[in-house]
Amino acid sequence: MSILQLPRIHFRGQMSWDPIVTNNYPNFYNEDTAQPALTPSESMNQFRQAAIEAAKGGNWNPHGTHRSAFFDTSVTAVDLGHGPVTTDKLCGAPAVLNAMLVDLEPYGSCSSQLFFDTLRFGIDGGCRIVAPRNERFTARYINFNRNPFGFTAGGASVNWQTTFATAGLTINSHGSDVLHALQQALHEPDALGLVVAFNAYRTIYFDDPTLQNSKPPSIPVQNQREILYQKLLAGGFQPNPARSLIVGTIGVWRKGEATHEPSDRALLPDANAKAFVATAHARIDRGHVNLDLSNSISETGAALIKQDLGTLQVVAVDAASKKEYQLASFNYPQYDRHAYEASAGIVSVPLNPALSAADLAHAELADWQLRSSKEGLLLSESATRIIPQSPNLYLDQGPAGNTKLQLYLHGKPVQKISDVTVYQVKTNLQTEELDIIGTQELKTNAQGQLVISADASTGNVYGYLPLLGKNLPPPPDLKDGIDTQTYTYAYVRVLPADSATAALPPTWDNVYKNVLINWNAMAPCMDNWLDLANPVQVHNYASILQRLTDPKAFESYLFMPVTRDMTVGQRSLLNNFLKQALPHPADLVEKVSTRTVATAAPVSASTAPQQQPNGKPNFVELSRSLRNVDNE
Repeated sequence: MSILQLPRIHFRGQMSWDPIVTNNYPNFYNEDTAQPALTPSESMNQFRQAAIEAAKGGNWNPHGTHRSAFFDTSVTAVDLGHGPVTTDKLCGAPAVLNAMLVDLEPYGSCSSQLFFDTLRFGIDGGCRIVAPRNERFTARYINFNRNPFGFTAGGASVNWQTTFATAGLTINSHGSDVLHALQQALHEPDALGLVVAFNAYRTIYFDDPTLQNSKPPSIPVQNQREILYQKLLAGGFQPNPARSLIVGTIGVWRKGEATHEPSDRALLPDANAKAFVATAHARIDRGHVNLDLSNSISETGAALIKQDLGTLQVVAVDAASKKEYQLASFNYPQYDRHAYEASAGIVSVPLNPALSAADLAHAELADWQLRSSKEGLLLSESATRIIPQSPNLYLDQGPAGNTKLQLYLHGKPVQKISDVTVYQVKTNLQTEELDIIGTQELKTNAQGQLVISADASTGNVYGYLPLLGKNLPPPPDLKDGIDTQTYTYAYVRVLPADSATAALPPTWDNVYKNVLINWNAMAPCMDNWLDLANPVQVHNYASILQRLTDPKAFESYLFMPVTRDMTVGQRSLLNNFLKQALPHPADLVEKVSTRTVATAAPVSASTAPQQQPNGKPNFVELSRSLRNVDNE
């Protein structure tokens, strides 16, 4: 991961998270069939009302939009080899990301992604980076123990990473030393583009940082749920986003480095450690040991004071000779809260000057450890890693797809044939545990690459857990979920072919009952710009809907549905309806559904979206919703 090399650009701020979470619950959604759990006699309004009722028990955002965005985020420092500097012309420049948060596996917590179009740092006419999407952001190394004082998932932190190819980048230096250095670095033979990684932590729900987890839920938690419930009952649009603090870094993406997650040396939590520190990544660059601790050291409370582990030492241990090489050490002020926020958790320490060139050569071949003067051994290197090139893979039912992985040794890709035991896992809806549904004994090829044939014979959501070695037993705690601190993994989602739906006559009744009702029920936010139960509106915007549901736009910010779970059959039926002439509106009047939830107060004329006589929503409102926010 090249954020551990120079030059580096650091940014810091906050991020909002506004997903619809109704599909996290099996009683509302079937992830294998990609269908809401609507009973044959249940209306869209009844489903929406049930989702509202569930808000009293934990469904914290039934009116979400999936939109996630940086806010109050800017470049805070740059590093050209002398530590974080805040005087570069890029410092203070805004960081802009508008994305859609989507879980490939809605029931689980390990497959989150951010779909977006462009990431920007700086402003037009000044020093800036404009980076069109190359790959979606992917969440990795979830640290569920980061902030134990946090509410619901607010106790966790997570690394997000993606890369940007050089060909699409716009970098205007305008006197910025770091941007000039970045431009020069991108001309180096092994440079592929930019890597951007950020860590999200201290997540707050209900805009209340005092909430904490407890069983049964505390009075403050119950009160916040009741407030949300009453807002939802009152009608209108009631999103309830969460927000996190973020720190991040921009660096140069180089040949051999993974796209979606760090591929440097991985120092994992040691089973015998007295204190918990989450996985860190490390490498030597320009006479320094560089450690990415952005996701590693916990805060002790709401004031975000970092745990004091005393002096930390990076040690290389030769397993054969048992000889140790003291690579570097650093004290608490170099990893406390101030240092963390200044350098996005990256600690860069000069190499021990007592080491000879021969010592360094041996140390590069040895396994590294992170030790604490107070707690002893904290992290131990997992020397060999196998990292997925496609961590979240979507397939349509039919021929098998391929999930590709690359073998790494001490943070570098290695060309070697190795045995790999691969476990295929799936969430059991009855037990809420992971079941092993298949096992394969495979080998990497001579280039160190492993290709897994991903079954696409039926609608399904499952994960792959690769273990390096032959006939290895599964982790003893696998039923409780994949240990994201220890293992690499990949998820696959197979959308059903749904050929019976594709074969239906393209009438409005068929389109609504078999396609549009799904998202009309699950996503009330759609009401803000298009009534999915109104055939006139739907047909009037045929060209927009065809563009936004085109599989070629799958990676884009505005793709529909946001949750990426429309089947081939559903898309075919919808397109067939949109291509034909619409019957006379008078014939469809009784088929136009209302948006009002059964127990909700009616929407007043003053607050209802204004519509034209022909059934179109107000064009200004629709245009605002459909514009690419990055180009506004």
